Amino acid sequence: MSKLINTLNQIRSCDSVGLASGVIRHLHWQLRVLFERFPCELPIGESRLYVDRPGGVAALVNAMGEYDYNNMNLLKIVLTQRPATFVDVGANIGSYTMVASQIPGTQVVSIEPHPVTFTLLKQNARLNGRDNVTCLNIASSQHDSEMRLSDERESSLNRVIGENDSVDKRLHVTSRRLETVCRELSIIPDFIKIDVEGHERAVLDGLGEFKNSPKMIFVEGGDRPEIQKWMRESEYLGPWFSHFKARVLSRSHQKRAEDPVFIREDFFSQLNDCGFSCTR
Repeated sequence: MSKLINTLNQIRSCDSVGLASGVIRHLHWQLRVLFERFPCELPIGESRLYVDRPGGVAALVNAMGEYDYNNMNLLKIVLTQRPATFVDVGANIGSYTMVASQIPGTQVVSIEPHPVTFTLLKQNARLNGRDNVTCLNIASSQHDSEMRLSDERESSLNRVIGENDSVDKRLHVTSRRLETVCRELSIIPDFIKIDVEGHERAVLDGLGEFKNSPKMIFVEGGDRPEIQKWMRESEYLGPWFSHFKARVLSRSHQKRAEDPVFIREDFFSQLNDCGFSCTR
């Protein structure tokens, strides 16, 4: 019951779908789960996501479509301004990857360490004919080495674990610094999304010589002191929260809170050209 109440509250607070429509979609989802009608394909933006079983990301996409309405639409707007490279760290099955890769001229690098989830990510890139997506089955961290990853049935909960962490199932994965990835692929990251269940600071530390290259970084846990310290030292301003319908970047959360975004100061003029204003 608590999960249902939480989902209904998210639907009520989101900007991408009306309450009645979202509730109907979610009821259909519950019937799909009950009768095990999987695999299936779910629409998101101009794309479709192949889903092989119930999961948190799939449930959000089903109920709300572009569930991070404000961040996803801000990302689409800035990607349309010129050819750009978007790096999706913690891509899961590819919701952000599909939204970004539908923009002509965009190059997308999608990083997902869990092998089963990675297979779905690749399948979704193929399903949508996205030749501009490079999928990497690695973890992103501050070292080029190996890491331990939890092996949960709910893919969005998988996380990097330490030696003494108590988890029932775990697996070893290759880890790479983003600096290493950028060098090997000969790319410069213009925009980055990081959603890695608490390992975000290590991902940022791995940017190395590319730490000042992104114009915007969307990051889970951006309210944590260690994230904000890295951003200040690397000369990013924030945290900001996108209110897309109002075309405002604000210090205030959205009704349904989305991850904060940190922005280089010299990019604000381009955001203004896109019709966005900032309230400090």
